[in-house]
Amino acid sequence: MFFDRAKRPLWEGKSSIYSYIQGQGESVDGSLPDDEEFWSGSKIRWVAGGMDGAFGHHAGPAKMTDEARELVHLLAKQSRKPKNSTRKELYAKLVKTDMGGMIDAVLDEVRKQPGIQPGALFLEAKWFAENAAHRNVVKFGIAMLGLFQNEQVKELLLTLGSHEEFTLYAAVAIHNGMEDSNQALFELAQRVHGWGKIHIVERLEPANQEIKDWLLRQGCHNSVMNEYLACICARNGGLQEALSADRVDSALFDGATDIIEALLNGGPAEDIDDYEHAPQVLFEYVRLTREIGAAVKHLSAIFIIYDFLAQDEEKWAVRMSAGWSEQLRTDISDACQSIIADTKWAGIVMEAVGSGDSSDRYYGVACAEKLGMDIWDTLFDQLAENPLQDFHFIQLMKSNDPNRIRKFVQFATEHLPLQQIASGPGNEMGFGKEYATHRNLGAILQSLDRFEGIGTELIFTGLNSPVISNRNMAIKALEGWNFASWGERLVEAVTHLSEVEPEDSVKERLHKLREAKGL
Repeated sequence: MFFDRAKRPLWEGKSSIYSYIQGQGESVDGSLPDDEEFWSGSKIRWVAGGMDGAFGHHAGPAKMTDEARELVHLLAKQSRKPKNSTRKELYAKLVKTDMGGMIDAVLDEVRKQPGIQPGALFLEAKWFAENAAHRNVVKFGIAMLGLFQNEQVKELLLTLGSHEEFTLYAAVAIHNGMEDSNQALFELAQRVHGWGKIHIVERLEPANQEIKDWLLRQGCHNSVMNEYLACICARNGGLQEALSADRVDSALFDGATDIIEALLNGGPAEDIDDYEHAPQVLFEYVRLTREIGAAVKHLSAIFIIYDFLAQDEEKWAVRMSAGWSEQLRTDISDACQSIIADTKWAGIVMEAVGSGDSSDRYYGVACAEKLGMDIWDTLFDQLAENPLQDFHFIQLMKSNDPNRIRKFVQFATEHLPLQQIASGPGNEMGFGKEYATHRNLGAILQSLDRFEGIGTELIFTGLNSPVISNRNMAIKALEGWNFASWGERLVEAVTHLSEVEPEDSVKERLHKLREAKGL
């Protein structure tokens, strides 16, 4: 029985990832049945598709390795003479293989490999995609299906692709293997919202008006960074023509707001200075905001445009040779000022700040800051209803009023589980739901250096937190305080932490702190 168990294939007794995703229906979340096994021993868990997405956008090309050659050798062997023992060996290797780092090199090697039997290879790829219980094996199977005409497995690819972890692989396989691949990609694009959406929109051709309309209204917004897709959607959707049309519907106006905000924010992809129609689009958007703008999201975009127009002259000297003129810049800036000065916004902003919608509240707070509106008491009252809201902790600590900070620190002291947080120094990064209260604490600690003598209990907790950033922020607070304000308890905590601190960079900072304070 022992030896029989040792010979069992790794997928035996486990449900396939394909059936798991099928069972979720239209509400596919980011979980997978191999999560615990795949992330075992890792301090950081990427969101679904995050690892392949980040490295695919910001890493170099894949390289052929001995590991990849061994995979291709086993695959060729299995295609010539299919055997369960070969499948088990190949499967076991795939489970431990980083697909994103080598899949292109593997595919190139497969194309050149002599003696591979295409029919058997297709069936093996389909089996892996359909039956594997481990994500790397599923990815390998999907990628192999991309070497063939694969209309017959369209449903399989669309189902797997609806999970962000596999969207990139499914998108490439669909693009390479289906005659009407663009329409299939468009269908899949409407099922995903994170890295998967980014991968598809980057590959989606604006082949018809339906796709163009979608790109401008829903195409840019995603759960990673709108900046990845803003310029693509503006170009491929025809943003300039759409905004200058006789009629602009609210969905288009809101979608344009997302695109323009992301273009102005800049980031990892092309931004406002890469977009050839930027001057005309900003002019049209400001005109439309004056006519139909009625939400804090629109006002927020106007503030961003106004700040962009006020950037230093060195940047504008370059822009003047790219479609801009001083007159256009001045006209748009004056229009922004006129919109901002409209008295209607005060009520709209306060309503948004008090909204239960997190997006409206975010834009409301941002606009309130720009307009100089005092919303501290409103936010504090909201926090009293739900004491662990990250956003509120950050916003409330922006106050310069010591009395307000003292009131908030007292609230945090009463509502945060300080004893649980102060479990002792460790090497934790503080990501994940289990560290939500540690992040709340960190939001306060990072500003306490400005308020000497306020929050000693929170600083003590931070010094004893397993999260590295908490300890760093507690040290930052003490760096800003006079030594006389510390008190005996903090002196003892710093002295003790100097002896037991596990992180070298924090230990060095503690050493400098003690030297600076004469401790």
